[in-house]
Amino acid sequence: MKTMSMLLGGLLALGSLAACGGSDDDENTTPPTPDTPKATSARAEYVVNLSQNLLDAATITIYYMDSNGQQAQETATSTTWTKAVSIATLPAKAGFSVQPLLKGEASQEAYTIEADGKMTVTVLDQKGATFGNPFVGSKLEVKGQLGPDFLGQYLTRISGRLQDAKAIAADGSFSETTITWGGNADSDDPNRDTEVTTGGATGTTRGASANGRKF
Repeated sequence: MKTMSMLLGGLLALGSLAACGGSDDDENTTPPTPDTPKATSARAEYVVNLSQNLLDAATITIYYMDSNGQQAQETATSTTWTKAVSIATLPAKAGFSVQPLLKGEASQEAYTIEADGKMTVTVLDQKGATFGNPFVGSKLEVKGQLGPDFLGQYLTRISGRLQDAKAIAADGSFSETTITWGGNADSDDPNRDTEVTTGGATGTTRGASANGRKF
């Protein structure tokens, strides 16, 4: 009887210790928390508007950063060009550049040239929701009325003005950056390319507008 009593007492003691151990484990378990939003991807939207006079006089090549972080290009065939790009990973760059090239000898006495462009970039979190504040670029605009002698020189100005570029960091923040686009044909020598960056076109430009103002 004494032996049985001692065995029963030992079993009860072990059960009590096991129960206490289970309680400690429950108290130390951290409850699951929702995923903290973080920047994971982005979406860039480019819009370019061109006057019909400009399309008639020049071939318009639009360079832009695609979803793989590489430069892509398209030839504008209508007065409005748009492109939406999904950027799968960060960090990345977004941007566009409009580069016209004179088709041949100007045939009109006067040209009304208008072009504008704008870029919007939205950063997304892991659930596809907007993360932080989007970058909304300023509307870049070039307008002019000029004779045929200065048309080529004016196109160089468009190449330098109608472009924008932004770097998107891994945390979803934006900063200034420079992208060397495909190269714009210099108006004095169509076979010589000159670098174009966000700072403007390089190379020389000559001539004046129809009303005597320098471009």
